[in-house]
Amino acid sequence: MSFRYRVPRRPLAGSTEPTLPFGDGPPGASAITVSLFVARLNGVLRASLPDTWVKGEIGDWRIWSSGHAYFTLKDASAALPAVMWSSDVARVPFRPEEGMEVLARGRPDVYARSGKLSFVVSEIQPVGAGALQLAFEQLKARLAAEGLFDPSRKRKLPLLPRRIGVVTSRHGAAVRDVLKVLSARFPNAHVTVWPVAVQGAAAPDEIARAVEGFSRHSAADVVIVARGGGSRDDLSAFNDERVVRAVAASRIPTISAVGHEIDVTLTDLAADLRAATPSQAAELVVARRDDFEGRIEGLGRELTRTLKGRLLAAHADAARLLNAPALAGFPARAASLSARASSAARELLSAVRRLPAAYRERLLRAEGAVAAWPSRAALPLGLARTAAAERAASERLERRLGASRERLGALAASLSALDPLRVLARGYSVTYVEGATAPLVDAEGVAPGDALRIVLARGTVRARVTDISKDGA
Repeated sequence: MSFRYRVPRRPLAGSTEPTLPFGDGPPGASAITVSLFVARLNGVLRASLPDTWVKGEIGDWRIWSSGHAYFTLKDASAALPAVMWSSDVARVPFRPEEGMEVLARGRPDVYARSGKLSFVVSEIQPVGAGALQLAFEQLKARLAAEGLFDPSRKRKLPLLPRRIGVVTSRHGAAVRDVLKVLSARFPNAHVTVWPVAVQGAAAPDEIARAVEGFSRHSAADVVIVARGGGSRDDLSAFNDERVVRAVAASRIPTISAVGHEIDVTLTDLAADLRAATPSQAAELVVARRDDFEGRIEGLGRELTRTLKGRLLAAHADAARLLNAPALAGFPARAASLSARASSAARELLSAVRRLPAAYRERLLRAEGAVAAWPSRAALPLGLARTAAAERAASERLERRLGASRERLGALAASLSALDPLRVLARGYSVTYVEGATAPLVDAEGVAPGDALRIVLARGTVRARVTDISKDGA
């Protein structure tokens, strides 16, 4: 590589650097400083070769402690020293290796202190299927090591999302397929399409910003990242680290639907769910009405089975408890007490019904007696006697009702006290020697090592005798 450069007769416009007279005189009569020469040389190089892509093989790749990378770009007949600053090295999605063919974008620069020409690289890309696959595998391994593809990170999609976000091209087939399926399956869904470039240099940034935007503003319940089929180069944006990290970091569940079924991108691995096509992604987001009806019917059947099973288990527990030897006489005693209580209630009701008729008859007799009195002078005395009789009758009625209530309460208390379930509920238990049907009431009925079965208010406990004390201690 060679350049021809003629030193201008005038200083560069706007230059503040010192200059000396120059012209065609003898050496030393006109000259510029080395610093100025290098500065002007850099100006010419950068003006003639701005932001240039150079293709070549990597040689002597080294990363210093500062993070800067120093290497050589070479082909069969030339070599170019190159440098890549640490901030740019951090964005390289693969690990450059010796002999790897790459495309490097940068600018020429002459380092003033040494006068050494270098190619300052800002971006580097692998060339060829082998190099691209190697870069893909390297990035995949690095992101997997960080846990971005871990199945435990995957979230379930909402059952019926109200708001659906779609990140895809505005005019591509993918957006048409998604909207067609969504309108057929769930016409009331609110769909927001965030149009982006899905291939080309601008695609990774646009896709990443769209996913981050939905997440940051909670603008959807689920997000579909979609693109139709294409070559590996066409799908490269979905293997870009920026897009993969945006999908993995999204607070909203994501579905990746990129390319065809055989295409697997890193975005597919980072998303909560992968769909083979954009249409399938839309189908996964919303279910059909008959799908919901089927699920509801299934849940109803499961609930019925569960309740029936619990009722049968409770009935079996109750029957087992009632048939326990300790409760063998309880039904008969309960029936007897219930009959006595019913008889007392009937007697009380009959007495209450008879009282009004009896007192009405007594009142009529009193009225007849008053009518038979010979003079009105005796009327006040008769009325007073009648009032006294009414008070006495009322008091007797209250006493009889109170006595009947007390009797009925005592019978109910006796019935409750004889309920063995209430006795057990107060902390008591019934103990059997294992295999016996009669409860254990005497310590002489067991020996050390005997197995015991202890019936509690809820459940049964089995134990073994370790010590016997007959004095109750």
